[in-house]
Amino acid sequence: MSHIHIDVENVSFGYEKGKEILKDISFHAGENDSIGLVGANGVGKSTLLKLLVGLNMNFSGSIRVEEIPVEQKTLSLVREKIGYVFQDSDSQLFMSTAYEDIAFAPRNYGFSEQEVEHRVENALKMTGIAHLKDKHIYKMSGGEKKLVSIATILSMTPDIILMDEPSIALDPKNRRNLICILNSFEHLKIIASHDLDMILDTCKRTILMRDGKIICDRPTEEILSNRRLLEENSLELPLCMQGFSI
Repeated sequence: MSHIHIDVENVSFGYEKGKEILKDISFHAGENDSIGLVGANGVGKSTLLKLLVGLNMNFSGSIRVEEIPVEQKTLSLVREKIGYVFQDSDSQLFMSTAYEDIAFAPRNYGFSEQEVEHRVENALKMTGIAHLKDKHIYKMSGGEKKLVSIATILSMTPDIILMDEPSIALDPKNRRNLICILNSFEHLKIIASHDLDMILDTCKRTILMRDGKIICDRPTEEILSNRRLLEENSLELPLCMQGFSI
């Protein structure tokens, strides 16, 4: 087995006792997996991603990231492996400029300033936002903030990428840029999104959730071309399968 993987076994979680949001979730994600996490609002997609990176604890069952159990005492090790992009960029950006936000993690891990600069410049180039380098975060559009958020994780060259609704607020050009970034990432990625066309373009495998459970885990095209299955779960066919161009 590759060292890059996530194993989730019989995981259940609720914010309140007796009210489970996730119910007996199990799956394996390997090094080369590109996984779309789909389902209607409130089925637990975002909550599951937060569990994988240790933002929500007190779950039952087992989560292992590269054989490291997700526990309070191992969170720093787990987070060295995973780059996580929040749905709300304002939850992720807290420095004054794009450069300072992207440089924060490499500096925090003790890299030399020369290495920090190299990582920041590379992340800015990968996301196509070099022109935003010195722009203040509070002056940015929602789409610009999203791209800076993505750059913050790329600066740490993670083994695993988790993204929660990454295409929200992106214009068509930057959405295409995001798809190129995701397709160039060579390791494990899990993307929760309502943008099913983006999932179709970036993920070979899709996990469909309903009422806190996994109800389907199959090749992406098989799930996203099944109109009846999607409609039963309050979803629609990707626009490209309805005859629209994206």
